[in-house]
Parts: sequence; C-alpha cells; structure tokens
Amino acid sequence: MRQSRVLIINTLIDNLTKEKLLQKVFDQIDNQQKNVFIVTANPEIVMTAHKSAIYHASLLKADFIIPDGFGVMLASKILEQPLEEKIVGYELLHTFLNYASSQGKSVYFFGSQKGIADVAAKNAASLYPCIKILGTKDGYSGHGEVVAEEIAETQPDFLFIGLGVPLQENWAAKYKHLFPSTVIMGVGGSFDVLSGHVKRAPRIWLKYNLEWLYRLLSQPTRIKRMIQLPIFVLTVFKQKRMNSSKSSKHKRLS
Repeated sequence: MRQSRVLIINTLIDNLTKEKLLQKVFDQIDNQQKNVFIVTANPEIVMTAHKSAIYHASLLKADFIIPDGFGVMLASKILEQPLEEKIVGYELLHTFLNYASSQGKSVYFFGSQKGIADVAAKNAASLYPCIKILGTKDGYSGHGEVVAEEIAETQPDFLFIGLGVPLQENWAAKYKHLFPSTVIMGVGGSFDVLSGHVKRAPRIWLKYNLEWLYRLLSQPTRIKRMIQLPIFVLTVFKQKRMNSSKSSKHKRLS
C-alpha cells in the first residue's frame, strides 16, 4: 500500500520517516525486486516541476519523493498537512554509502565538474573502507544513451547522480530502465561537499535550519537560485487559499 503523501504545489511528497524509507529501500535491494528512483525534493525542485511539464513528468516516475530541507517542511505546515520528518539528501547519501560498505554493495558516482566525482569517491572509500566503487564519470562526459549504457554495464547497486536540477532527475527518469535493480538518486552538489571542494554548513547552522543562508553567504553566486525561496512560499500560500476556497464551496453545495 502506497504511503500517504502531501501535495505541495503540484508535487506529491512522500510522508514517511527516514527509518521507514530505508526499510522499504533495503527490502527492495535484498529482494532485487526492481530499481528504486529517489528524488530529494527542495523548493527549487518543486518550483521547477511547477514550471516545467517535462520535469514534472520525470518526477512522476520516481518511487519516492522525500522532503529534503526546511522549505518543504515549512510548506507542509502552511498547508496544515505537516510532513513527519525532514530527510536531508546529503545525509541520506552517507547512509547509503555506509550501508553499501557494510553489506558489500557497489556504487557509481556520475556528475559534477571534472575530477570532483573522483575525489568524492576516494573520500567515500576512506570513510567507508569496504565499499565497492565501480566507477566515476564527470558531468561533462555527455548525458546521452551511450553514457547511460556504459554506466549500466557496471551494474551498480547504487547510482548517485550529481548533474543538478532538472538534468539529474530527467536523466534518471529516461534511463532508469537500464538499471533493473539499482537505487538511483539525484544528489545535486553533494559530490562537491564530499570531495571537500565545498564546505557544508557548521552543525549550529544546520540545527536552526539556516544551511541555505550559510550557502548563500559562502557562495554569493547562488542568489539567483535563492530567489526561488520567497516565490515558493508565496505559491504555497496561494495553494492554501485555493484549497480553502474549494473546501468552502464544497461545504455550501453539500
């Protein structure tokens, strides 16, 4: 039975804890039932799906769309349908890497600038010594079927894609059929952090949900992306007004 979901703008977010997500994913890995396509949804992803029919269609092919970040959690509270738990994509990446190391599973890193995925993979191997890294490929090596088939030939248990939004989810949706028993997840800029190329926000900033501000201060070029945040919140309030209007109309007619 499909777990409950919360509609934020036009994206259905899965309402489940990290523990429940892992249980479902690991069960499918153990049984090799099918591939698992995970989207770590933040305001940028939701707004992109709102504006792009192609991207929205890609998200519909995901098995799980999880709330990655404070913005999506806030939106669920505004809509009075609070999500159970924030599941941070970067932390989920490490959880999967740790699992792969402990269970003898394999991983593949695809994306980011030249050399970044290589360093990220080396650091992952240092942190998780028993992990099987089948390969890496930067995001400038091409994104077509030839590259997809080349990666698929390695038959990874986990494929992490750091191509950014919307490319990583569009790529995963288009080529996931080549990976019949792989966990596929877009990881955005996680390779940059794992490689040490970009520093993650200190713990105190994370505690108070201010990672977005830390990243803006440390990377001012992100300002164009950050403009999405207030637009996202305004769009959520618009959705709430529409929901209230529909509810009132339904009560009058009933």
